[in-house]
Amino acid sequence: MSRHLWPLSPPQTCKINDSIHALANNEVNNNDILQTISLPQANVLVMVTPGRVLAYNMKPMALVASHERTPESIEEFGLNRSITQSVALDRHVGGLNNQTQSNSLAWNQGKIVFYVATDKSFLLTYQILKSSANITTFKDYGIPIIDFGKLSEDLEQEYDDSVDDDILTVFEKGKTSKIIQNGYAVTKEKGFLQFLSVNQENLDELPVRRLELRLKVVLKFDYRIIDIISFKRLSEKDEKAEESLLVLFPHGLQLLSLENFKLKNSSLVQLTNGSRICIIQDQLLVVAQPSDHKAVLINNIKINEQKVDVAEFPVEAKLTTCFELKGKMALVCGGTLVYYNPQTNELDYKFKVPFPVKICGKLNDETLILISRTNVMHFMTPFGNALFSSAGDSEFEEPSSSFEYSGFAYVDKLLVSVSSSGEYQMWDLWEEAKQGFSDARSPVSYVLQNNKNDIAIYSPAKGSSAAQDLMQVIKLPTRAINNCVPLIKISSNNKLMAVYVSNKNILLIQNLETNVWYTFKEMTVLDMHWLSSTYLLCAIKRDDWTTSVQCFRLNLQGLDSSDIAKYKIWEYQLQAPVERLRLQVSLFHKHKLLKIKSRENSELEKYGEKFYKTAEVIITTSDKIVIFAILSILHPSGIHIIKKFHEHAKITIPSPILTESIDWAASFKDGLIYCSDNRIMKASEISGSGWTTTVLLEEVERIIDILSDEIYVVSGHCKLFYKIDDLWEKRPPLLSIRLEDDYYPISVSPDATTIHGLSCVFHNDYSKLIIKHKIYLDQMISAKIAQNVSLQDISTEFRPIKHYNFALEKILSLKILASEPLDQIIELVKLCDSPQNWEASGFNPHSDMLEIISNCLRKIEAKHWNQLFSNLKMTPRELLARCLEGNEAKIIGVLLLVFLNYDVELVDDLRSDKVDDDSDSTVPSEGKDSAVADLIRDQEMMLKVLRLLVTSAANAEDSATAAESWDMCFQLIRLLKELDKQNKTQLVQQALQMFQ
Repeated sequence: MSRHLWPLSPPQTCKINDSIHALANNEVNNNDILQTISLPQANVLVMVTPGRVLAYNMKPMALVASHERTPESIEEFGLNRSITQSVALDRHVGGLNNQTQSNSLAWNQGKIVFYVATDKSFLLTYQILKSSANITTFKDYGIPIIDFGKLSEDLEQEYDDSVDDDILTVFEKGKTSKIIQNGYAVTKEKGFLQFLSVNQENLDELPVRRLELRLKVVLKFDYRIIDIISFKRLSEKDEKAEESLLVLFPHGLQLLSLENFKLKNSSLVQLTNGSRICIIQDQLLVVAQPSDHKAVLINNIKINEQKVDVAEFPVEAKLTTCFELKGKMALVCGGTLVYYNPQTNELDYKFKVPFPVKICGKLNDETLILISRTNVMHFMTPFGNALFSSAGDSEFEEPSSSFEYSGFAYVDKLLVSVSSSGEYQMWDLWEEAKQGFSDARSPVSYVLQNNKNDIAIYSPAKGSSAAQDLMQVIKLPTRAINNCVPLIKISSNNKLMAVYVSNKNILLIQNLETNVWYTFKEMTVLDMHWLSSTYLLCAIKRDDWTTSVQCFRLNLQGLDSSDIAKYKIWEYQLQAPVERLRLQVSLFHKHKLLKIKSRENSELEKYGEKFYKTAEVIITTSDKIVIFAILSILHPSGIHIIKKFHEHAKITIPSPILTESIDWAASFKDGLIYCSDNRIMKASEISGSGWTTTVLLEEVERIIDILSDEIYVVSGHCKLFYKIDDLWEKRPPLLSIRLEDDYYPISVSPDATTIHGLSCVFHNDYSKLIIKHKIYLDQMISAKIAQNVSLQDISTEFRPIKHYNFALEKILSLKILASEPLDQIIELVKLCDSPQNWEASGFNPHSDMLEIISNCLRKIEAKHWNQLFSNLKMTPRELLARCLEGNEAKIIGVLLLVFLNYDVELVDDLRSDKVDDDSDSTVPSEGKDSAVADLIRDQEMMLKVLRLLVTSAANAEDSATAAESWDMCFQLIRLLKELDKQNKTQLVQQALQMFQ
């Protein structure tokens, strides 16, 4: 689902070259960067200043063309104000194109065109001329502009026919003998420049290609241009891509069709107060806002019918911007983000950010970029959860940054941010590699990748607590940096990793224990998942361009990479060509024994084993869902060996389900449970009347993991823990915890009741991702108590967890400080001493309870001690006596430190405090107000304490423990000295006699 982004390192800051002509208006600097856009299909980045257009080769970054306007041009047409690129609509939009046109434009994207609007309402139309095609950019630079699942023989031929005559060789200025950037062909067998390269093995460079920047035409308008969208559609005559413009004026929206950059026809839809144009799903929308900024108007434009449908929604501030995000429109008004759903014509969700927003946009569908007015950059999720802030550890009220942001562009893990001072920053980013929830018995790994061939993996150790803090970083077995890696999958036992490099058609398998790589070439993989530890399931486009799903059994060692087909154990051929195909794998946490009624002519008869249903595979295409049951035998070592893929069900897609948006799916009870469009839903079949769908959970940002029969979800601003059966029945979650700003959850360890999260430590000179751990055991216990779960059941379930005593201590301390009833938590603490909890272990029956109480006393103020001892029905003397009874030297040491810091003056405060009328528990008469003072004046008791501490120190086996015990002895002597300044006790004499 999610592909979050994180900084790899602090940005590299550069500056554009100075302009040749100074502007007549001295208040405007021609080096100020107003805006930037990316043209990924051409590997080009364009920056615009008040009088210049700069075209950069994006990978690697190099200025390759520019157009600086003359003073006469600026005087006539005005200063540059904004820039917009012409895009090919890859989907049907009513009134603009049809489905056939959008399918054709997916590949025939026409000319590379962009428009610069001036402050005098002129449009400067620029064209970039390059000899390389889109497929060449994809293959040679690894920029993900091609859906490799849709590759055809024609496109491959287009790449084969391309030439390298546009590659530049860069020399140092004034020294033609020194090459800075080698102009070499990426494909070795092409081009004579390959042989002229000084260093043919220098693969950590990419070629800079020549381009031509042309100003084609200047379009004049009589009205002020508010906003522009430029797109391409096929002409009706020769089906060539032609340019079209949607221009928003104060009086309406105008559609202009251009042919060879000349106006062909136009149409106008009248509306007022227009602010932004958006194309969302198949609808053309214009956002308008009245001058009082108290509402926004969403105008749904029917361009062919010249009709406008208006929906009004209240807001609290002026509209800053709007953009498309996963089929919805994000509206930014002041410090609030609101999502409009065009299908329901309603606002779905909104959140506020704790700073005023200057710039906002999306990096991808799962990561937003927000820049504050103090020029601090923030990465956030679409639901407003923080990922990263360039302010580092400081708060949101940080001082202003010297970098005045004016815009940004993002392509393939590279973020370029520009400023009004002529500087720009290049940020290399980590991108999450999505993992599936294929094994309900093992925590899912969290994987990141960057453009430096690094793969970072975090895999929480099963059953451990917060000991695993590091991410394993692995390098791809190549020095070439032009790799497009859409798929990285880690096996459930963290021993094998599969990496698919799409622009080179290579599947890499690595043994994570031995660091050995195996390379399988000439493979086109659409999707893949590990099935258990050694089975790899792949959706593959074969040599004849048909699609099949294949399963390979891969050994940990000794793989023969000459042909992966020798490891194939199963194949499912899809009958018709498919454009969309997704795989879902689910390995059950409990295996179901199969009862085979008849083995006559059965394929399973020859094995003579017990068969189990161990997993399922779900194949989703655009029109159907196919479910396979995995039948296996269990090996004595615990692994399962697949014997058969049984087609369990084939379902025609019910109309409410859109398969392209399904992020996770599994069969459950009598239907399907799946996550789609940030919602978890269930689909149930009604006999004879089709399917019915029910929304189970809204605002689902991320499924953290699915383990055993539980699912862990980030929804809105909360982490929700569900039993899957409870979620299916729409019952409340087991636990809800609000997200914290200092980390984002990436994994969970239920055995240790620990959430693992990722946090970015960022400073100007370094950036680092660290793993943080949050124990939620105390919150889970509190939730169980609130749900009236049996205290004995709570103790039985959670007592084996390492942090159980700490959780009880925390709950007890918080309840005391909040003056809440203590009956249930005290009872739960006392259960630590129940016979079933200590008889088998042989430990002191009071050890855990004493530890919890002593640590609680240490954390709370002395004025709260009365409340604790009252509920315990115990005096301090009895507490210390129990410690002596069990020889608990360490706990006694803690109590001594507590009593040493005890302020005797507080006794008067304790005497004046009134006991709550509703408290039915009292402290025994001998220890109410001065119980602690009486205890530490008890010479016999203190002598027993001293004897225990000295014995513990003398018998200690290591120096650290001995030093700790002797320190406790000194603390006791210090305490006695304070209490007996007149030397009226005989403790010293008795202590000396004890050692004679």
